[in-house]
Amino acid sequence: MSFAKLYLLLFCVILSYSSHARADELDEHTLKAAYLYNFAVYTTWPDTDASTFNLCIYGNDPFGKNLDSLMQKKRVNDRTITIHRTNNIDRLDLCQLVFISHSSIDNLKAVIITLQDKPVLIVADSPGTIQQGVALNMEIKDEKITFDANLKVARKAGLNLSSQLLRFATSVLQ
Repeated sequence: MSFAKLYLLLFCVILSYSSHARADELDEHTLKAAYLYNFAVYTTWPDTDASTFNLCIYGNDPFGKNLDSLMQKKRVNDRTITIHRTNNIDRLDLCQLVFISHSSIDNLKAVIITLQDKPVLIVADSPGTIQQGVALNMEIKDEKITFDANLKVARKAGLNLSSQLLRFATSVLQ
């Protein structure tokens, strides 16, 4: 079985479980950490020679060890995943994926300006952020974790969100 099929199978299993799971049955942040990984796997970035994939948490980290244990020994496009936790907005342009935590959502506009035209996937889990310039936003609806996608934002950043990912989105802004 090819890696692409294996990742798709893993993604489908996680999404099918999480879409039927109540948010309180399995730790919400464990599921969201799995979503972050799958967002990374099903996004294509411009070519790079980098050996690491930098996943950054901006603000207070809601994932804790869940994210570290999930990402351990995982790879994104043959790149080792390195997790950075930061409150420094000036370091975010070194990241391929930035998750903006609730504690820093008030800085969303500044983050978007800082990362404007850079190949960085901006992800949040706060209502209304998809319309403000976030590429992917996770929410809990009817006790299920869902996500919305903003294709215009992703494309402007030079990113391609896979159709395999987008078919699981609750809504897709074009």
